[in-house]
Amino acid sequence: MNTNKYITLLLSISLSMSSFGQSQQIENKSGTLLIMGGDCTNDYFLTQFSGLTGGLGSKIVIIPTAMEDKLLDTEFDLNRIKKPFVDHGFKNIEIVHTRTRAIANGDSLNAILLKADGVWITGGRQWRLAKSYKDTQVVNSLKTIYKAGKTIAGTSAGASIMGSLLVRGDSLDPTVMLGDYHQGFGLMKSIAIDQHHLARNRQFDMFEIKRAHPHLLGIGIEENTGIIVNQDHFKVVGAGYVSIYDGTRWSAERDTIYALPADVEQFYLLAANLEYDLQKRKVIFPEDRIEDFSHATLPLSLEGTYQQAEGLALGNDIRIKVTIEDGKYYFEQSWNGASYEVKYAHAMTFFRPNADAVFYFEKDKFGSIERFHYYQHGSTTWRKLNEN
Repeated sequence: MNTNKYITLLLSISLSMSSFGQSQQIENKSGTLLIMGGDCTNDYFLTQFSGLTGGLGSKIVIIPTAMEDKLLDTEFDLNRIKKPFVDHGFKNIEIVHTRTRAIANGDSLNAILLKADGVWITGGRQWRLAKSYKDTQVVNSLKTIYKAGKTIAGTSAGASIMGSLLVRGDSLDPTVMLGDYHQGFGLMKSIAIDQHHLARNRQFDMFEIKRAHPHLLGIGIEENTGIIVNQDHFKVVGAGYVSIYDGTRWSAERDTIYALPADVEQFYLLAANLEYDLQKRKVIFPEDRIEDFSHATLPLSLEGTYQQAEGLALGNDIRIKVTIEDGKYYFEQSWNGASYEVKYAHAMTFFRPNADAVFYFEKDKFGSIERFHYYQHGSTTWRKLNEN
């Protein structure tokens, strides 16, 4: 089967390759990046993705070009790539893939990308992405949709390709840090991104990059972990840690940042919900966080009573009442009267602290909240009742 007629997956954030030797400003404009360290095509991150793209009805494009040809050879292979997204509930999925640069510069493939609400770039080997798409119209199309406020996501190889310097881009040996393909898409400038970080004991490999390009910001992302990049800062999401190589050491206990001598090689870790300023290259302390980064566009129409669709089908009138008090969101459960606070994550997505639970709200075609999806060891759908 000729897979050149298919178009690729999802990437996320701003573009343009710049000089490695100088620190440059991050040029994140309007869109959002979801950058994941690997092993992330699961309900948690697909929920993050759907929240950022505008819901399960959004148009998404998957770019699987980092994968081996034998995994992209048949219609069955392509359907297998789509399956996690289909199972999660996405309704409008395209695949974009080619090994031919002429096709990557052509209209048919790029027309699909330009209509996407979100792009997801899969794992594999990042050099394959660079070989097929670097300096082609595909990268320009990703830049265009990003500037239009869309989302680009990448996991594993799809994460590394977003940086300006491509880590592990050698076509023969994935352990080589600076290989024969050493330029990424430059969606994040003056940045190198490594993945599968702690799981594969890679936490010291980034110093090889820093020695050659000391002005680069190094970011290492663990499996089942990611960062959501918006404007000039990011928030850590997921189960693991993000490693930061910025020439400083941050002490969480002391809320202190220590500058390091040039010959000292240290990094530090950020856990979920911690934030980082890409312009200033420093951790964002809680008191300095921009509150309206997450809350400015949240509608009060989240308030109301929601009924579990599956429970009603079984004859169980199970409900959750959502209220907002002093800017905080509370869920009250009908079956036991318990009320607990939920925390805003991004877009229309919330999580319950100290529990593996994510809530993603959806709007109808008129912009009103009509339901939320609850993910915890499976998923349920809750529809908003008309209480007028």
